[in-house]
Amino acid sequence: QLHRGEISLHIERFELNTVFDVVRKARQAFVQRGIVFDVQPTQLTVRADRALTLFMVNTLIDNARKFTPPAGHVTVWAESGDGYVEISVADDGEGLTEEECRMLAGASVVDAGRVGHHTNDGRKGHGFGLMNCRGIIEKYRKTNALFRVCLFGVESTKGKGSRFYFR
Repeated sequence: QLHRGEISLHIERFELNTVFDVVRKARQAFVQRGIVFDVQPTQLTVRADRALTLFMVNTLIDNARKFTPPAGHVTVWAESGDGYVEISVADDGEGLTEEECRMLAGASVVDAGRVGHHTNDGRKGHGFGLMNCRGIIEKYRKTNALFRVCLFGVESTKGKGSRFYFR
């Protein structure tokens, strides 16, 4: 919940698949663009803000849809690590350079003129959604030592696609 630029976290324990079930409903938007959309079921339970988790997953899948060409693939999955659950959204779109990945993962403001590509409908992305995701993760990290494992990241290979993820 955003109020005057501040995020408040409503931490609860929930089955991640409840978020994935909602995300699966976006399938038609992918089908219309000729993109295969796969949300892998999970049995993992997380302790997080459900609405903000859904917001972040939706932001990442929306970006993947915009930057993946027809006949491409977008996959969503979760896996557990040492004290965290990592949620990933991967695509086989245009991908990003190493410099673009560093800028997206670390810059406080994303220069849309230097990062990313035009979307499938010819518009240029601005990176606001990714900046919001990073801000949410930073809020988690500052809230409680339990959330020190939280992070936001991107891995990409130019011409092969990207994986955006958060813990």
